[in-house]
Amino acid sequence: MHVEEVRTKIKEIIANVTNIDPADIADNASFVEDLQLDSLSLLEIGVDVDYEFKLGVPEERLQELRTVQDSVDLVMQNKGQAA
Repeated sequence: MHVEEVRTKIKEIIANVTNIDPADIADNASFVEDLQLDSLSLLEIGVDVDYEFKLGVPEERLQELRTVQDSVDLVMQNKGQAA
């Protein structure tokens, strides 16, 4: 899976959780500062990304995600590809 496909899917996950249009989510958007997400939304996004890409990463690692790019990097690293 290419990085742009991963980024698009992650934006779709964020949109499903937050009702923010994926087109309004910047590639480097911060979940808290730019998208104004709360901790529950952050956790839901992390779990959904983990499930969608079958990563199996620890919850502690998911809690470290702060931006769209962090999420893309996590997926690409765990799929053995550089972002």
